[in-house]
Amino acid sequence: MPAQLITRCLEAARLAPSGTNCQPWKFLVVRSAEKRRALMDAAFGQPMFDQAPVVVVLLGDTKMYRKRFRTGQELIEVGAIVREDADKALAAYKEMKPDEDDAAAIARNCMIAGQNLILEATDLGLGSCWVMLFKHEKVVELFGLPKNLLPVALIPLGHPDQDPPPRPRYPLSEVAFDESPDRPWITPPDRGT
Repeated sequence: MPAQLITRCLEAARLAPSGTNCQPWKFLVVRSAEKRRALMDAAFGQPMFDQAPVVVVLLGDTKMYRKRFRTGQELIEVGAIVREDADKALAAYKEMKPDEDDAAAIARNCMIAGQNLILEATDLGLGSCWVMLFKHEKVVELFGLPKNLLPVALIPLGHPDQDPPPRPRYPLSEVAFDESPDRPWITPPDRGT
């Protein structure tokens, strides 16, 4: 796969939004057949790791996440938020986010970056797959990851050898609500504006 296509996917991921602009992600690009086979083993034998020429290992970075308060200060400096509101947000973080919840917050931020990567890959005509079913400790061992890098997802990328129909999705009326989970969202008829 041309490096330019990979770079475009990585750029789209890098530009994703994140809470307080902390950007707690890293992207490990795996191209060697040997490492992709090792990832396949870590992912319980899922064959796409051997078939796709590239796998992006999406990593959450606890060091970057710890800088979120510094990035919050940067938001104040550029006028995106005022000090009073920043202080309220900091107090809310301290009340609602114990340190042991950091891994979940990091993963949520990383998922946005992964979505951007997958959308860009789709736009480029590439196939991809969001994989969270893998042995995290095997991935850590395979790449000798430091403690601050947490595997979040594996994303195989390649040119699909088939064009399957889109996977089924629940109808909007089952997943979107109007003011209450008891009231399904109903799109009003288009009356031509």
